[in-house]
Amino acid sequence: MPSVGRHRAPQQSSTAVKVLRTTGAVTALVGSGLAVAASPASAATADDFAKLRQCESGNNYHINTGNGFYGAYQFDAGTWHGLGYSGLPSDAPPALQDDAAHKLYNARGWSPWPSCSVKMGLTNNGPAPQTAAAVPSTEVVQQAVAPAQPPMTLERAKAQLASSNFAGTTLSTALAGEVRADAYVWQSTMREKKFILQVDGRFGGESQGLASLYSYLTRVDDGQTGVVGKNLWDITVTSPSAL
Repeated sequence: MPSVGRHRAPQQSSTAVKVLRTTGAVTALVGSGLAVAASPASAATADDFAKLRQCESGNNYHINTGNGFYGAYQFDAGTWHGLGYSGLPSDAPPALQDDAAHKLYNARGWSPWPSCSVKMGLTNNGPAPQTAAAVPSTEVVQQAVAPAQPPMTLERAKAQLASSNFAGTTLSTALAGEVRADAYVWQSTMREKKFILQVDGRFGGESQGLASLYSYLTRVDDGQTGVVGKNLWDITVTSPSAL
């Protein structure tokens, strides 16, 4: 900075100088009429948050060791609830945990994770990336706290069929996207017959192929290749054939 003469009258600081002194960034050159925008801070990246998760939890979204911290980002329950979520972080879907971490970061930077942010060299301080959880928050929270359905078992599948007064079925690959009690029972029955297939209640290509094979071997079908209707159901489940 140029020196000021001993007897020189004090000079009024220019607007540009005041801006420089108070912000540390060149935002205006008033005297010349030129405006210079300050460089934006580097945005945080998905890779930054991946490093954070690895350090905090080994990238385990469902970790709950009983130490009062939960999930991939090791939220405590108070912070999690303060962000507007219910339940425990470790029970929430990964996208929801990511969204919560981004919200917390946008509000407080890396300070909620002091040790891991330093250890992983996280220095970007721009906004967090968008997440897959960018849907209406009430919907996301409802999905997060909805009780998980217990896994299908043969006992549960048979009970469901009995409770609905089951009178027959038509299984095809059009139903491959859902877990069905009738598909689970049929797959289990075919496994008992020593056929090799996965028993998961989803009537996919593997089940379709076995249905086609069984129809060919028994000469029994339901009018469509690879479909289990009343005829094939009867000889496999209701009144199993010797095959």
